[in-house]
Amino acid sequence: MNAIGEKVKAIRIENNLKQIEFAETIGISQWRLSEIEQGKTKPSAETLNELRKKFNVDLNWLFDEDLKSECHKQAG
Repeated sequence: MNAIGEKVKAIRIENNLKQIEFAETIGISQWRLSEIEQGKTKPSAETLNELRKKFNVDLNWLFDEDLKSECHKQAG
C-alpha cells in the first residue's frame, strides 16, 4: 500500500490538474511526480514543503496510513 502516493494523486485530481501542471506547481518533473504517485519513490522534504504551501496540505494527514481520512487541509 502506498498511502502517500495515493494521497498526492488525490490532491492533484481534487485540483483538476494534469500531472505536468501539478508537477510544475510543486517544482518537480512529471516523471518524478509519476514515480511518487506509483509509490516508486517518496517526495523530498522540499516537495513536501511545496505541497504544504501551495495546496495547504497537512503533512500529518499525508503521512497517516489511513487512506480513508478525508481532511488534508491544515487548520487555520
